[in-house]
Amino acid sequence: WLRRVSLDLSGRLPSPEEVTQFLAGSSDNKREQVVDRLLNSDGYVDLWTLRFSRLLRMHSLPNETQPLDAYSNWLRESIRNDRGLDQLARELLTATGDSHAVGPANFGRMVPDARTHAELVGQVFAGIRLGCANCHNHPLDRWTQDDYHGLAAVFAPLDRGREVRFSARGQVTNLRTGEPATPRIPGVRDIANDEDRLNAVVDWVTNDNDLLFARATVNRLWRHVFGRGLVEPPDDLRDTNPATHPELLTALAKDFAANDYRLKPLLKTIVLSSTYGRSEQTLEGNRADDRFYSHALRRPLEPELL
Repeated sequence: WLRRVSLDLSGRLPSPEEVTQFLAGSSDNKREQVVDRLLNSDGYVDLWTLRFSRLLRMHSLPNETQPLDAYSNWLRESIRNDRGLDQLARELLTATGDSHAVGPANFGRMVPDARTHAELVGQVFAGIRLGCANCHNHPLDRWTQDDYHGLAAVFAPLDRGREVRFSARGQVTNLRTGEPATPRIPGVRDIANDEDRLNAVVDWVTNDNDLLFARATVNRLWRHVFGRGLVEPPDDLRDTNPATHPELLTALAKDFAANDYRLKPLLKTIVLSSTYGRSEQTLEGNRADDRFYSHALRRPLEPELL
């Protein structure tokens, strides 16, 4: 357990001294003490900055080093200070300005166009695959071509140069109609001309009733520490791909939202659970179990951890 939790929370092995101290400890809450220490370590900040930078598709831009520096520094400080991920979502979706100084303004610079931007928003903030609705309605989910191109239309006016801003022009064509797409909240409604498009999208994904963002984040974090999500793949949450434990996913999502979308309380709840503490050793009746957590799943180390 100590080796596993140290790797999962801080990306590092426990030292021999830490192992000896842990095994010799007699406190009833010694596991909680270990978790609190790891969650406040520099290793935790390093590891979870890496994991979220991958999710956000952070990469360097040609002939510009400043955007990635600003973006990664902003993310690192947000992780270090345990800021609510709903706050990060709002900044990522609405930030504009000099991308060499305003870190979250680079979210839109990591993709080449409005359609890819819409797909990234769906994946990161709702755990859904909108790309299937580009050329036809999604065959396994409720998303339509109007939904896909409508969300892309929200980001069509974005200028993705150094000065990130929204211009007065910019549109995408709805491939179903051949006409300019109407900005739309997928699966919900069209966005009025006089409405703040970006904040409407933020309100959609962080809605406490639907818990889109909360469910997607909980599922992703569960996958990080167990080797598989409650829903697999983790960016394909839909009614026709149900969770192995739907009540658990909903309960954790509600708890995550109630704790202001902070990572640390959610991770602490998960790694102190009896499910997380189970051995990799199997019994005769559960050797074939690869999804119901009757025993811990063996996982390869990520390259950076190794």
